Parts: sequence; C-alpha cells; structure tokens
Amino acid sequence: MRSRFYAFLTGNIHYLIATLHPSQRKENDEEVLRSTIESTQWMGLKILKTDDRQHTVEYVAFYSASPVGQLHEQSKFIKENDRWYYLNGTILPPIRIGRNDPCICNSGKKYKRCHGAN
Repeated sequence: MRSRFYAFLTGNIHYLIATLHPSQRKENDEEVLRSTIESTQWMGLKILKTDDRQHTVEYVAFYSASPVGQLHEQSKFIKENDRWYYLNGTILPPIRIGRNDPCICNSGKKYKRCHGAN
C-alpha cells in the first residue's frame, strides 16, 4: 500500500498499472491515472489496520483541499506468482482528525497549528 501511495505521489503511472491486478485493468487506466495525479496534491498516508489473513489494508490518504480531503479505503490485495496486486477497495467514511493530533503532513506540528488552522 505504501508503495502505491508513493507512486501516486510521484506520478509513477507504470508502477500503478503494474501493481493493479490484471483482471481490474482497463484500456483507459493510463489517462485516468494521469488526470487523477495532475489534479490531486497528496499530503500524507495513515495506515489504520492490516489483516494478513484477508489481505486487506485500511488506510486514509490525505490530499490538499479546503478542508483537508481524505480517501478512507479498505483495500484488498492478492498474491500471485510471488507478486502482490491491488484487487479492489471499499470507500469508507472520513475519519475524525483531532485538533491536537499530529498533522497529517508529518510536519511534526499539531494538526491545529498546521493544516487544521482556519
């Protein structure tokens, strides 16, 4: 999951397609990913829960918006031929970010003093 987030952050479309399960790929994946990457400024990733038996990862990816946007998802992965692939995901409701929590951008500041400042 972290490597896919980093690929979104750096615009590595080929990696994102290569780690997407072949059964989930579509002809327009490259253009959809390019559009998403160009229009989204990712800020941070928080892994909330992993389940090795179910091959799932629950995470929140934060992006620049007003207020801070978030993609909260439970992702399903599958391992084939010693390679892990992203299979699909279920979108979950946004999480609550406390004013005194560490900022989602990993600045070392409290959220209220960084991206939570109004």
